[in-house]
Amino acid sequence: QELPKTQSSIGMDVGLKEFAVLSDGTIYKNPKFFRSLEEKLAKAQRVLSRRMKGSSRWNKQRVKVARIHEYMANARKDYLDKISTE
Repeated sequence: QELPKTQSSIGMDVGLKEFAVLSDGTIYKNPKFFRSLEEKLAKAQRVLSRRMKGSSRWNKQRVKVARIHEYMANARKDYLDKISTE
């Protein structure tokens, strides 16, 4: 469902401490679950690097790494969609 268009504009500062700060003073916190996902991804990639390329275990681990990447992308998109429709 499309929202009605407005003639107002707003400034947005994307940073490291906060995810985003708007010119009207609204602050969006940085979601902390990305940190745990990054650690999980790093561990899975380390395991993948120890596997022999082309083996069945390498393929299984490659799929695990791909699933973590997909989960992170979906979580990031979900968060952006939620804050952009407030």
